[in-house]
Amino acid sequence: MAGKNGPSDVLRFGVFQVNLAARELRKHGLRVRLAGQPFCVLSMLLERPGEVVARDEMRQKLWASDTFVDFEHSLNSAIKKLRAALSDSPENSRYVETIPRVGYRFIAPVEVIAAAGPTAAETLLTRGEAVIPAKPEEKSAGRFAQVRFASPAVLGIFLFLIAMVAGYFAWSSARTHSQSSSKMVGETHVDVESRGSTSPRIQPVSPLKSAEAHDLYIKGMYFWNQRTGEGFQQAIEYFQRATKADPNYTLAYAGLANSYTLLTAYSAAPGTLYMPQARAAALRALELDAGSAEAHTALALIAQNQDWDWQTSEKEYRRAIELNPNYATAHHWYAEHLMWLGRFDEAIRESELARRLDPLSLIIATDHGAILYFSRQYDRAIEQFQSVLAKDPNFGRAAGIIIYAYVEKRMFTRALNEARTVRHLYGDAPWYWSWMAYIYGRAGQMERARRELKKLENVSRHEQPSIVTMLWAHLGTGNKEEALADLEKAYSQHLSIVTTIKVEPAFDPLRSDPRFQDLLRRVGLAE
Repeated sequence: MAGKNGPSDVLRFGVFQVNLAARELRKHGLRVRLAGQPFCVLSMLLERPGEVVARDEMRQKLWASDTFVDFEHSLNSAIKKLRAALSDSPENSRYVETIPRVGYRFIAPVEVIAAAGPTAAETLLTRGEAVIPAKPEEKSAGRFAQVRFASPAVLGIFLFLIAMVAGYFAWSSARTHSQSSSKMVGETHVDVESRGSTSPRIQPVSPLKSAEAHDLYIKGMYFWNQRTGEGFQQAIEYFQRATKADPNYTLAYAGLANSYTLLTAYSAAPGTLYMPQARAAALRALELDAGSAEAHTALALIAQNQDWDWQTSEKEYRRAIELNPNYATAHHWYAEHLMWLGRFDEAIRESELARRLDPLSLIIATDHGAILYFSRQYDRAIEQFQSVLAKDPNFGRAAGIIIYAYVEKRMFTRALNEARTVRHLYGDAPWYWSWMAYIYGRAGQMERARRELKKLENVSRHEQPSIVTMLWAHLGTGNKEEALADLEKAYSQHLSIVTTIKVEPAFDPLRSDPRFQDLLRRVGLAE
């Protein structure tokens, strides 16, 4: 944080990026309104991070000597607006610290990205207009509706604009036998220790090259956040292009790792298909920058979901948070890690931190509800999911998991209605009949539940349902033997459902069975 930054620098701190020359503040690529005196105050603080900037010095720079103004009120107003833009507060400062009766100091780590200059996407923004797209069809969330563009350049504008809504979301994924956990621990240890220092480093890259890579990275993050198989595939394409534009761009490799890891779960593909690429990308990110919070977080997710190495996963999450306490994704995923271990009080505290860092994130808000669900706080969980759906009724993660909360509260009519709503959005699929069998079975309507299971079995003649789809149907119809067999298959294929076995309420009828206890032991989640 020591050292001075020039007025032409592009700087990054936490989830924010500032172009001092262009007078732009962005959060996850999305521009934040901050103009006039509040931005000038931010510029002064960022030019000397870690140093106290006196109020009198700010007065001299903000107002000419012959200007008559209520200085105290105006400066306090500028500081208040700046803190509002940064979601900061004087009581719990993460960025701007008040030094009583003296001035202010910028306390977060600041990284110089590049000298300021128009990026390729910014250059495109000066040309033409794009037609706003129609809402994508929900059955294929990863595709755009038909949009007509005036030129290829305008298409570039459109992609950049939609990319700026990117944030950091996540959900757990699957594991395979691709490499042993001991091998991963060794590779991580060597990569970190061989550098001596683990502080972040600025890599000497061409500003124009870095700008191109960053634009590609932002576009990749947009598709990554769609949380669909197609979205991950498109994100991977952009992240790969970013690594070609700048082979030393750490964030692009971290994005690749996370995309491959989550694609394994969302596409129901064998882990051996994608997880080796995920591990290689994460290790490459760490090799490039041992002080990258994103790289350590990517490794933590792999250790957790690929290797079931809970100790290494926790160590990597903690290291990521130590490196960047303002990285919301690290807090978010670490909260999930604690949740899988049954450490709910810690998980909720960590999730609250993530929510404060990124209050607009729907996935962080939804997964906060998941912690409440797994900790058996169903009323609070339902309230949390409903608040997410009030903001976006089509947010699939919340729409899906609220069904299970309704079931545990024995609110079966609501569960059925929610399942039908999701079916209306996404169409018929094996998971719908699985939900029906599960809900009706838990409601005690076994005959109806078996009919739904029969429909699912008929579908399986033409379309192979996933193991997890069959598992929920078997749980609903009370078929413990089949459910235990499904879980064993999930274990052998390293499916993400296995990470939930310690805390999932639906598995309670299976817990007394020695085979379930043995599975807990093999996954490292036994008491």
